[in-house]
Amino acid sequence: MYRKSPHLPAWRARLTAAALVGAIGCGPMQYIGVAGGPTLLNIRFGMGPSAAPEQTPAPAVGERVAHLRADRGAGHGDDDYVLGRGDLLSIRAFDFDQLSQRVRVESDGTVRLPLLDTVTVAGRTLHDVEQELTRRLGDYMYDPHVSVFVEEYRSQQVSVEGAVQKPGLINETGRNLTVLDSIAAAGGMTPEAGTVITFMPTRSRHQPDAAGGDPTCGGAAVHDDAADGAPLVVNTAELDDDTRRAFFSMPVREGDVVRVQTAGTFYTTGWFDKPGAYPLHAGLTLRGAIAEAAGFSFPAKTDDVRVYRPGANGKTEMLRVNYDQISALKVPDIVLHDGDVLDVAGSPIKMVPWGAYKFVTAVVHVGYKVVGG
Repeated sequence: MYRKSPHLPAWRARLTAAALVGAIGCGPMQYIGVAGGPTLLNIRFGMGPSAAPEQTPAPAVGERVAHLRADRGAGHGDDDYVLGRGDLLSIRAFDFDQLSQRVRVESDGTVRLPLLDTVTVAGRTLHDVEQELTRRLGDYMYDPHVSVFVEEYRSQQVSVEGAVQKPGLINETGRNLTVLDSIAAAGGMTPEAGTVITFMPTRSRHQPDAAGGDPTCGGAAVHDDAADGAPLVVNTAELDDDTRRAFFSMPVREGDVVRVQTAGTFYTTGWFDKPGAYPLHAGLTLRGAIAEAAGFSFPAKTDDVRVYRPGANGKTEMLRVNYDQISALKVPDIVLHDGDVLDVAGSPIKMVPWGAYKFVTAVVHVGYKVVGG
């Protein structure tokens, strides 16, 4: 009989370690630009301070968007589009009609053309392919001219998820596709959509290193300073007009993920006519939330409305708002977040007349019943 080794075989040890790393992850994601609680998108267990770091100041969102736009430029033109499998090409050769045709890039990244046979085009730009076809055709005719156009963009896809009409992969059917174009291509937002949009730049994802390391935890993470390895979470209702316009007009690239989060719920408690839980509409402000709850009751202390907002690490932030100044248009209204709890206490001064009113109405009601009985 053979003695059993007390140690795990090497292959089992590697498999166990890989499973643990895949389950635990490599570190936390950041949650930028909105003071909301953790979601499925911004929680990742692993080393680091916590799954939901403290809120980044709003100006950092504009700076991040500016960096991403600068890194991506104004947008790609057709000449620098990188071809891939599934793209439909239109090839035109001057004075050589046999070569002028529409061909689709096959699964091996090639196209088959008469006379020129098989040409590898995947991973190359239109300009490179035009030069290659022109060079090959030069073996059969003098001074050839070949042009290549993309009729269908199938290899460059952007994922649009969440509260949109048709979530899924969006083909770049036009050049210079923006964040707003991507959402529109997915059918637009649903009525449940909120104002928070998560944008995951393709370059912020970790890529396998040269040695074939783990694509998530490998040391060769390909990202730029603007991406910084984290998704960009933006509450568009709280951005100024210029930053909001810059975000929605930002060009998207292959592999980007755009997720529109649902609006969520807010709660009212205290001296509201109808306290309870209500759906949070996109861009809902305090004034609108009060209207949803049928307004304040008479004793409500309207100059001291408290908004309890879920924060990072399970902490709760309290905002004290003077609604009298908001209703008088002296201060700007505030935009509510998912999970906000609105609480308004009673005013001692208003309690006396309100109690008297309730007492009188109760007596009248009882007397009416006695007389009517």
